[in-house]
Amino acid sequence: MPYLRVDLAGPVDSSVKRQLLGRGAEEFARIVDSPVERVRTQVLEWPPDSFAVGGVPISESGQQAPIIWVEMLEGRPPEIYGQLISGLSELVAAILGIELDRVRVRINEIRPELWGIAGRPAAEVRGAEIAARRADHGA
Repeated sequence: MPYLRVDLAGPVDSSVKRQLLGRGAEEFARIVDSPVERVRTQVLEWPPDSFAVGGVPISESGQQAPIIWVEMLEGRPPEIYGQLISGLSELVAAILGIELDRVRVRINEIRPELWGIAGRPAAEVRGAEIAARRADHGA
């Protein structure tokens, strides 16, 4: 299920996108202890005159300000969130060559019955994994 999207002002070089897609998936999988094959990644490019910080478009400031969106099934321990925020922020800042304070992260948890895998709710497909994770972490 894990889904990771990085929103940026475009255009973004294809080699940079490839790093964000690949290394982002690897870092996410490492932190949440998920097979990397399950991680979906996406880079979304916005026109630089329609993406702003403090009302100043990136086209004027010339400074990227990525937003990292994370969607994952609920039930992970709280420390995972901090690790995702720091690990993904540092990775994206390094790949883009920007200051860490330009990066933002939002984590959204999804109830397993509201996410589909292969045409079935994740609660059915990954039920045993979800139950074990909840038992391990008291969720």
